[in-house]
Amino acid sequence: MNSFEFHCPTKIVCGKNALRKLPQILEESNVTKPLLVTDANLLALGVCEHAIAPLEENGIAFAQFSDVPPDSSLDVVNRVANLYKEAGCDGFIALGGGSVIDTTKGAAASIAMDGKEFEKLQGAEIITCDLDPIIAVPTTAGTGSEVTLVAVVKDQEAHAKLSFTSYKLVPHVAVIDPQLTTSLPARLTATTGIDALTHAVEAYTSVQKNPVSDAFAHEAIRLISQNLIECCQNGKNADARCELALGSLMAGASFSNAMVGIVHALGHSLGGLCGIPHGQAMMLLLPHCVRWNLDHGYHTGLYGQLLGDLRPDKASRGLTPRQADEAFCSELFAQNEFLNRSFGVPITLKELGVTTDQLADVARQARYDGSALYNCQEFSLEEAQEILEAAF
Repeated sequence: MNSFEFHCPTKIVCGKNALRKLPQILEESNVTKPLLVTDANLLALGVCEHAIAPLEENGIAFAQFSDVPPDSSLDVVNRVANLYKEAGCDGFIALGGGSVIDTTKGAAASIAMDGKEFEKLQGAEIITCDLDPIIAVPTTAGTGSEVTLVAVVKDQEAHAKLSFTSYKLVPHVAVIDPQLTTSLPARLTATTGIDALTHAVEAYTSVQKNPVSDAFAHEAIRLISQNLIECCQNGKNADARCELALGSLMAGASFSNAMVGIVHALGHSLGGLCGIPHGQAMMLLLPHCVRWNLDHGYHTGLYGQLLGDLRPDKASRGLTPRQADEAFCSELFAQNEFLNRSFGVPITLKELGVTTDQLADVARQARYDGSALYNCQEFSLEEAQEILEAAF
């Protein structure tokens, strides 16, 4: 066994009404005036009240930024950082999906690094200072950003997704409360859920995988596969929502240590150049990238080891490793077709308005995405375009 490191320092508070513990969490974190970062939709739907109510009941002063867009940008990161300083805050509550949590990470990093603009901190371990406390409260079960060392933010001028990686970016506390996700529409539940599934699958097949990340990936895939369809069909099922959120968190912890691969390299490029939401990109690309890896002899045997987690009724007993690989890939395609048929989730690039003349640029940008480094084999520009054409 090669030597490895596994790092997941985030305190996890999980369960029904977990957000009622927010005042206690703030006190333990020595935060006296947090900045609540969220988005306008969650504010309008009343989801933010689950965090605001315990703050007001306990007389805790706070500031609020509720203008994070679905695909956040460097400009928004800087605006959050400016408000934080102006309001005299000493900690963050990031309530929302991956865009909100990543925006919060960016603002906290910018402040910690003497007010440097976040774009100047791009790369791996450029951030060297400890961040003010971040309490991450996910409202989707997808990104796993509440436990990861990664933040992805869009550079609108360059039409590119910028990746920031540092152990300093890992949130201090993650609060998993199922009541925050029960109103999530079926289509968004599906795409964010497959985003989490992709994290676990790519972590398990990454060149940086290790026994601990593998264990998290296995359990994440099991939790996601057992609860995703139920959450799409019956969004009010709090138990299923909680299990799905835990699966997302565990997938996040897995890939935060093992990293991701070709699916994310292509997905980041689709998001930056074509405006495709990240979860949607992951959903339509995952089976095609698994297919490509298998056709080229990569990760053989590993995908089949995940079949029993994805579909316990089709476990690999009696199958050769190659047959189990093929069965796993087939199940991913079948899952997408079911979600498309049942909930109208797009599963082709054409359905999402991507044009054939955009594919070359997407492939070119993906070729140099940092995630590509963790696929077991480097892929060429032509091969990246080959996958995009298959997904078209």
